[in-house]
Amino acid sequence: MSGRPLAIQAVGLGKRFGRHWALAHVDLDVSAGASLLVAGANGSGKTTFLRLVAGLHRPTRGSLGVFGHDTVTDRLECRRSLTLISHAACLYDGLTPRETLRTWARLGNGGRDGAGGQSEDMLEELLSEAELADRGDAFVAGFSAGMRKRLSLLRLRLEKPRLLLLDEPFSALDVEGRRLVEGWIRGFREQGGTVVIASHDLERTAPLCDSALVLERGQMAWAGSAEEVAARREGTV
Repeated sequence: MSGRPLAIQAVGLGKRFGRHWALAHVDLDVSAGASLLVAGANGSGKTTFLRLVAGLHRPTRGSLGVFGHDTVTDRLECRRSLTLISHAACLYDGLTPRETLRTWARLGNGGRDGAGGQSEDMLEELLSEAELADRGDAFVAGFSAGMRKRLSLLRLRLEKPRLLLLDEPFSALDVEGRRLVEGWIRGFREQGGTVVIASHDLERTAPLCDSALVLERGQMAWAGSAEEVAARREGTV
């Protein structure tokens, strides 16, 4: 254990939906500034874990803290510290990319008018980074899966969380899109941010992370370095 404060602390964490335990008996510490890969097959509990940390689910059992705040009793304080970018691109089809970025900026600014402290030039730079500037006024409804993914991941650049939660960030992206997102994640880490990535793409994700956790049927099956989990790919994940 390093001397850094904890970004995430889970003790006996469990989540049940009906009779099914989606997650059970999870004990985990993630230091501030660290990066964690959460691996496992579909249905292993990866997304449930991220949604618990984000305060979108309430634990059925155990406790869960984010930067020292309980995710149930201090839910709003926890939410202010983090950004969750889900596997599915949660976008409004009736908005354009420019309108989407302005909306996110305003929401991040407490709903005040304007672009949440972000200049229009900055928003244009973000669209250019994601190679969406030429489609900035087109409706999202007509976008490909890869374009929608790049737009959703611009929250990584727009918002300034202490903790970033990413669910399958490389899905639906082409080679250039994956390289772009890799660079964004590395830049976020270089600024001292904490990252948790749930992913099947171990070859691409492991080099971005310090440690790894493998879930099987909602329980911790293995934990170690991210390099080790990549080597254990066959027969484990």
